[in-house]
Amino acid sequence: MAAISALLSAQGGLGYLAIHAGQFGAQPLLSKRFVAPGTPAASLVLGAEVAKVLGCMGMLRAEGRMDEALQDWSFQGFLLSAGIPSLTYLVQNLCVQVAYQKLDGITFNILNQTKMLFTALFVYIIVGRRQSAVQCVALVMLAAAGMLVSLSEASQVSKTPSTAESLAIGTFCILLGSALSGLGGAIVEWTLQRKRRDSYLFSSEMGILGCVIIVITHLMNASPGDEGLFQRWTPRTFIPVISQGWGGIVVGLIAKTSGSVKKGFAVMVGLILSCVLKWMVDGESLHWSTIVAVPLVASSIYLHAKYPPKKPAKQA
Repeated sequence: MAAISALLSAQGGLGYLAIHAGQFGAQPLLSKRFVAPGTPAASLVLGAEVAKVLGCMGMLRAEGRMDEALQDWSFQGFLLSAGIPSLTYLVQNLCVQVAYQKLDGITFNILNQTKMLFTALFVYIIVGRRQSAVQCVALVMLAAAGMLVSLSEASQVSKTPSTAESLAIGTFCILLGSALSGLGGAIVEWTLQRKRRDSYLFSSEMGILGCVIIVITHLMNASPGDEGLFQRWTPRTFIPVISQGWGGIVVGLIAKTSGSVKKGFAVMVGLILSCVLKWMVDGESLHWSTIVAVPLVASSIYLHAKYPPKKPAKQA
């Protein structure tokens, strides 16, 4: 197990980044094929969080590090490490939901790509990891590629044009959500890398908090006529749920070994992979914007890896 972890962590966590890109790209296809129509989204998210917690506990047990990870555990440390990023993600999701209702598909998807730039900014402020000038250009190229890929998705969604008031509210919400996404990613990276919190323990804590929030929200919004939360589940539903949950474990490992900025590159590769899978499996035509985005993503990955910030010269 240790040898596999070392292999995946090599070259700045390249193995974990590849796994995340593959899982992210395949997830929409798995959900479409194995989740019954009308299945409550809350049940899928809850199931994924439970799968993440069980997976993390299983990995700690398999590696024989359970006692070591829990040795200095405290409820206060749990709230400080997992509570703050959980809160940022909760508010981020609320902002995204408001923005999605207020903006047309193209505007929403384009502005949503700014989270990569916010992530780089907050990683610099909180973690102290700066980007070189060439890497900044690479991040802009990646954001542009994300906008292009989003065009293919937005073109399939028809919405009425936004009013000036809706546009202002939606723009504010999506930019705030993108900023919170970057802030949350930087906090997670700081917690795992600088505070050296165990990645599996931290992912478990995030998962437990997520379960609590989902259950409380469901109980507050449930009505007597609602179906059971897991009423439409079948044995095949566990496939995308477990994939999503275990994908969350890999995200934590990426934050510890590679950093939140590099995770954005894996996500973009996953988005392109998702479009390719739709073309290969479902027969959907590849949008021109996706084809144009491929060389942009490849170039941005090369530039970001090839031109890191120069180390300051040592004073004699």
